Amino acid sequence: MERYTEEMKLWLFDLAHGNLNDEDILKGFIRHYVLYDFGTDQVVNDIVFHTIYGTEGVIKAKESIIKVLNQTIQN
Repeated sequence: MERYTEEMKLWLFDLAHGNLNDEDILKGFIRHYVLYDFGTDQVVNDIVFHTIYGTEGVIKAKESIIKVLNQTIQN
């Protein structure tokens, strides 16, 4: 089963550009990373090596995921 699907590419694009709400960030992270035994560092690697979103996209994506994960564990 291929992990890097069109759905994942779209999710990465939206994540790197701030187009996702918190629920979609969490669902996508679980679907595309946690279920494959990956963490936030793999999100960074995928953006760096499979997209052209640059440093700003990496920073926005990582900050968004960390924020959502922290909110989830606090609630």
